[in-house]
Amino acid sequence: MKTEEFNKFIKGMQEKLGKDNASKIADDLGTLISDNSNMNKELENKNSEIDTLKQDKENLIVANGNLLQQVAITNEDEFEPKKKEKEDEKPFSFKAQFDKNGDFIE
Repeated sequence: MKTEEFNKFIKGMQEKLGKDNASKIADDLGTLISDNSNMNKELENKNSEIDTLKQDKENLIVANGNLLQQVAITNEDEFEPKKKEKEDEKPFSFKAQFDKNGDFIE
């Protein structure tokens, strides 16, 4: 309840009860008034914190959008290692590695 509404409610109770009965519950009414005041302050703090967090979120969204625009788009081929072009396979001959005397050819 807002402070003005709460004060009107307390004054209405005091008028209905009269001064004698209102003075009997004055301590309890004081506790209610102070708790309501603390609750209202806490709600204001929470609302300001929520507004701050919402603004920070919006700033981060804009910053991330700007960063994404700076990232270059690349092909997937750039991430894969380059493949060697296929070389024509030549048949391998063990006989070609030796000379007529059976020695290795350098």
